[in-house]
Amino acid sequence: MYRVAAMRSWATLAVVIVVFAVIVAAVVYTKLLSPPQAYTSSQGLPIPAWAISFGAPTAPITLIELYDLHCPYCAMAHEQLDPLYRQLMAEGKLRLIFIDLIVHSEAVVAHQYLHCAYKQLGNKTYDLLGELYRAYLEGGAGKQLEMLQRYKCADAPTKTDFDSGVKALLNALVQKGVSIRQVGTPTFIVIKNGTINVVVGADVARVVSLLSQ
Repeated sequence: MYRVAAMRSWATLAVVIVVFAVIVAAVVYTKLLSPPQAYTSSQGLPIPAWAISFGAPTAPITLIELYDLHCPYCAMAHEQLDPLYRQLMAEGKLRLIFIDLIVHSEAVVAHQYLHCAYKQLGNKTYDLLGELYRAYLEGGAGKQLEMLQRYKCADAPTKTDFDSGVKALLNALVQKGVSIRQVGTPTFIVIKNGTINVVVGADVARVVSLLSQ
């Protein structure tokens, strides 16, 4: 009787081990099948393929903005910088790249919908971005989602994609000797004449100065 019980215990343990091994193998296989995140290069910095960008890629000035749709400082800075952005882009002098730095976790869905909108609207997404910031300041996150839900799609970047994109960019800056003690939203990375300047926070005057020099 003891032998039968022992055999049953071993058989149960063997089944558990096999099931665990199958689960581990499936996870590893899935990760191996997942393609690595694609990047392009702008001024020697890695830009995720999903990044939202406006303006000519050949423009002499590149501004990379780390932003969060639920950041009121991003919204206020964008409103103030918008006229200059539009002017420089119209003149072919500025390439503007937005990379998602999710500070407010509840903003992930809004960011994903914005990327879906970008796939559908292209450059017109720039106007939508300004409208979304105004909606957030006036009506909150719910108002933003009302505007964005029509653009939902199945292939939007994930939170992991967003985090990896920011990490790759910051690592590349460190390798170039550009140290950032802390990063938050908004963060502006201005590249002009081979020089990289970083402005952390809504220091609009500093950004305007760097773009206008």
